[in-house]
Amino acid sequence: MRTWLRRWRNVWISLAFLLAWGLAWIGSTARQVDWPEAVPQLDPEIAAIREKVIAGESAGESFSIVVTEQSASDAVAWFLRRHPRVPFSRPWVEIGPDGLTGRGLAHLFGLNAPVYGRASIVLRDGAPVITLHELGVAGAVVPGFVRQAIQSEVESQFDFWQDNPPVEIRRLEFGAGTMTVEGVYR
Repeated sequence: MRTWLRRWRNVWISLAFLLAWGLAWIGSTARQVDWPEAVPQLDPEIAAIREKVIAGESAGESFSIVVTEQSASDAVAWFLRRHPRVPFSRPWVEIGPDGLTGRGLAHLFGLNAPVYGRASIVLRDGAPVITLHELGVAGAVVPGFVRQAIQSEVESQFDFWQDNPPVEIRRLEFGAGTMTVEGVYR
């Protein structure tokens, strides 16, 4: 009996994987999202900061902005519209005293799976440092090694800040539904 089980172990593993994949596919395509829809646009204040950074003519000027959940979500949707190869839609950002929670739909291999992540942001030498605390797909928390791999990618995306920071952030404060950002253009 043991020999037979060992011989067919890979077949059983493959069948279990296919069954799990099928259930995930059925569940993810039928699942409805329960968060608001973001509009792919930049809030006028965010757009003004972006334009000043691009122009590079505002060095030394200070700025202050209050970012709401709606304006943050809209900015993510705007970014996704400009990068159609990113397999993600329906972004929504929730802002709380401890940081951010992001939600959306990931589109991979024909699946539309709801994903979420919880992160905190602190300032180090005027630059944001993001720490991912939790990631999940279709209601299940992803393993720590996956979260760490994504954390490494987030850190590499912010490496540009160390070399040529466009702004120095001097204050970052989280509240219920809002985030206040104050800084100086470089």
